[in-house]
Amino acid sequence: MFEMKLHEFIARRVILLIPVMIGVSILTYSLLSLVPGDAAASACGDKCGVVVDTALEWNTTSEQWEEVSISAYESNVMRMGLDENLLEGYMVYVGIDGPYVGAEPLRLNSSGYLVPKTSLGEHTERNGLIDGYWGDSSLYHRPVAEVVKDFAPVTLEMSLLALLIAYPLGIFLGILSAVWQDQIFDQLSRLMAIAFVSLPIFWLAILFQKLFATKIGICDDLFGTSGGCFPIFGRHDPSVAFPTGDDQYVSWYPAGGTGFHLIDSWFVNDETLSLMGSDFDTRWELFKDTLLHLMLPCMTLGIASAGGLLRYMRASLLEVLREDYVRTARAKGLSGYRVIVVHACRNALVPIVTLLGFSIGGAIGGAVLTESIFAFTGMGRIAVEAIQYDDQVVVMGVTLITSVIFLMSNLIVDISYAIVDPRVRLE
Repeated sequence: MFEMKLHEFIARRVILLIPVMIGVSILTYSLLSLVPGDAAASACGDKCGVVVDTALEWNTTSEQWEEVSISAYESNVMRMGLDENLLEGYMVYVGIDGPYVGAEPLRLNSSGYLVPKTSLGEHTERNGLIDGYWGDSSLYHRPVAEVVKDFAPVTLEMSLLALLIAYPLGIFLGILSAVWQDQIFDQLSRLMAIAFVSLPIFWLAILFQKLFATKIGICDDLFGTSGGCFPIFGRHDPSVAFPTGDDQYVSWYPAGGTGFHLIDSWFVNDETLSLMGSDFDTRWELFKDTLLHLMLPCMTLGIASAGGLLRYMRASLLEVLREDYVRTARAKGLSGYRVIVVHACRNALVPIVTLLGFSIGGAIGGAVLTESIFAFTGMGRIAVEAIQYDDQVVVMGVTLITSVIFLMSNLIVDISYAIVDPRVRLE
């Protein structure tokens, strides 16, 4: 019975994603329209005056449509819907209203032009967000969907691994801090938690680079390494270019990989590595090297988040330990370990589950600086570059995919409530 209700709940939440995403896209498009700049000019650069297309213009004398030449700038203005008001421009972006449907012109724009004639002959479907077309990036000269597909795994991989560090570490230290309340360990852990929460991400990243990835750090003396424990920059060894063709991974794995290098490195064929001329003979060596490249940025994000989780877990567990049912369990003669782990921790975890959604947002937000410091090219970095070069369609794409991640994380939080707290039921 509970399982069916859970499925219904998930289905309802997924359906609710649609109006939320519509609202996010409207808000983002509206805000970007207020930003100074000219997206059409950014798209054509120094070739804005070059004649690239033809359009149909109404001749009032002959009372018929005639072909006229249009520049790259005029073509971009019409293609992006920038010659229309805010609502109609948004409809063009989404694909509900556009310059063409099938082979027939759909609208007359404010410049007096119908759709470019080449578009009438070459396109048979609408181009818009609902058709999977997010626009073309003027910065990367590729469709935005491809740009997001390539760079989103970078940020997601780093953020998820950071959470895998933050949650176990923060919860474990928070439990110990609550059990040994006001003792030396508790005082030291609270001091470290405040420090990690207060320190800027970029300062923490540079500190870890100096400590763990340079000759002046602590690794060479402690572990006998040469130049630190971890690589200082990049996602993988420069001798490796992750394959993108068929038959380069194990038979059942997606051709071209997933973009998550830690996963891809485990499923690449050993024969492929030898053909690539890499420094690694086996996929295990490649996997280990990829993991080492991820450690510093993930440690930076993870430890920064763990400080806050430690404080929340400590406060939550101390409150639960004062409850009557915990005192009753102790009065029955249950061991301290069983009282804390079985009875107290499960209820103390409920507020921590709530923080999961915020933690994912914090990890993605912190990825902007972390990616820059560790030379990762992810969503944060391309968003900053897109803003600098007025590539509005990339900003829209990054915003939409980030919104989906936030909404899905909140869905996971709601489902986790029913698992962690038996009092919660999805009615």
